Order: sequence, then C-alpha cells, then structure tokens
Amino acid sequence: MAAVYEKVSGLVMAEKWEEAFQEVLSQSDLRLVVWLCKSTQPQRIFATRPPSLTPPVVLSLVQQLGFDLSSDAQIKVQWLGQAVMALDPKDPTIGPHVPGILRDVLGKLSALEVNPAENPVTQENDFRVLMHVVRSMSQ
Repeated sequence: MAAVYEKVSGLVMAEKWEEAFQEVLSQSDLRLVVWLCKSTQPQRIFATRPPSLTPPVVLSLVQQLGFDLSSDAQIKVQWLGQAVMALDPKDPTIGPHVPGILRDVLGKLSALEVNPAENPVTQENDFRVLMHVVRSMSQ
C-alpha cells in the first residue's frame, strides 16, 4: 500500500490527475480515494478545460465516493457535487451507466437525511444542491 501512496503522491506533484485518480480508483479502496481527494481541491480538477479527468474516471469516482457516506461525508459531498456536475449522461462511453449509479448515490444521500443531527452535512447548501442534481439526473 505504501508503494501506491508513493506513486500517487508523485502523480499529484506532477499534476497528472487522470493517472492519479485511475491508480486509486483501480485499487477499490475508498480510503485511498478520500486521501487523494483531500490532497487537492475539486475545483482544480473540474474547472479546467479540457477536463482533467475522462468521463469514465469521473463516473467511477462518483460511484466510489457515493458507496459509503458514513465517514468523511463533508469531503465526499464536496467532491460528489463537482463530479456529478461534470458528468454528461449523453456521453456514449458512460451514458448507459449514469442513471443506475446516480440512483445508488441518491439512496445513500437520502439515508443521511434520516438523521440530520448525526449528519450535519445534510443541512449544508452543497448537500441540498447535490441531492437536487442527482435526483434530476438519475431519472
């Protein structure tokens, strides 16, 4: 695992975002994904033109971040908001998969709302916007 952190740290330093995210996403370890997300701001990744991440990588990021919102919810919601906005459901490489993945994410987000006292992130504007966007894109 230390080798993965070292490799990804080098990619981050070189701002090779596609390769860095591909590496952590391929490990299927949410802790690694969150660690990478904490190492930069989502605006640095999603505000660039052309985009820093390809559509399949963005969709994989959404799927993995949305898998478990019980920890690090704030950073996951922040990143999910930017990543979901970067998704193009009409993209032929990811389009057929977008609604199903977003329905899963919507279910996890909705579960957080059940107990807002334990999940203060649900009271934030970013969370409400994310819920609205995911709800509209998952249909």
